[in-house]
Amino acid sequence: MRQPMKKLLALLTLFLLAACSVPYLPVGPQNPGADVAVPMQLRAGTPHVMASINGRRAIPLLLDTGATLSVFEPDVATNCGLIPSGGGRMQIRGVHGTAGASQAVMTTMDLGQWHATNVRCLVRGISSFRPGGLGSAILGMDHFRQHCSFMTIDYQRNMVELGFSRTFQPTRSVVTRTPLRWSMGMPVVRVSSGGVSWDAVVDSGSTWGIVIDQSTAARLGHAHGGIGMGRGLILSGVGGSVRADQVGARTIQVPEATLCGETHPGATLYVMPGPKRVGSRFWQGMRLTVDFRGGALWLER
Repeated sequence: MRQPMKKLLALLTLFLLAACSVPYLPVGPQNPGADVAVPMQLRAGTPHVMASINGRRAIPLLLDTGATLSVFEPDVATNCGLIPSGGGRMQIRGVHGTAGASQAVMTTMDLGQWHATNVRCLVRGISSFRPGGLGSAILGMDHFRQHCSFMTIDYQRNMVELGFSRTFQPTRSVVTRTPLRWSMGMPVVRVSSGGVSWDAVVDSGSTWGIVIDQSTAARLGHAHGGIGMGRGLILSGVGGSVRADQVGARTIQVPEATLCGETHPGATLYVMPGPKRVGSRFWQGMRLTVDFRGGALWLER
């Protein structure tokens, strides 16, 4: 897992630090009447889709189930014609701290055949990512949750499917269904290991697998030890960039980890700063469906 210092692996879980007061926005038709399927590209192991903002040239956006709202770096916002609304500035919290942002609105967003209007978003105050790099444009869950009945991220076939009018029905033979709850606009499931349980964000925007914090590691009997990630790995996300060794990032092995109705023997857990989460590395090879209408997380193999 060691990487050169210049290599940035983003940990992009976002959520609102303070309540966001956004004025009422009149919206046009948001439901295309049929499912929408768009190609997906994995960048650093995280799902990206192409979307056009305000009629501009389509750009790749990180599809981040661990983000409440969509967030754009200043240079990307300028290129997309996003203008801060002038409302009160707010703080967004990420894995490495907080950052200032301004409210804005995507007048239009075209994702495949889905033409959405007046989609609220945030524009970062200061750029922290290289131009056009991973994390510079993020699609959060707020608008999907309002208008879609489900969203499927197919890590097997590199596709994203959006359902609008119908109830989700699995298509594979091996299926698990897990109750899903929402916390601060993010989907959360229960994870357990060795009699210890915790809530974790379903976070497609994270490069890693099962991530816990230092206190949870201590509860699991791993207050110390494990394998450090080394001085050459830089963790980058909202709040800045840090060296893995500076924050004590490490991996530990546990006899088993249980989530989504399955037990995984000999599981590797990543001990890192920020919220406890389950990232895209864990979901590789599966069809992951966030069932907004049914309040469930579906996994298909």
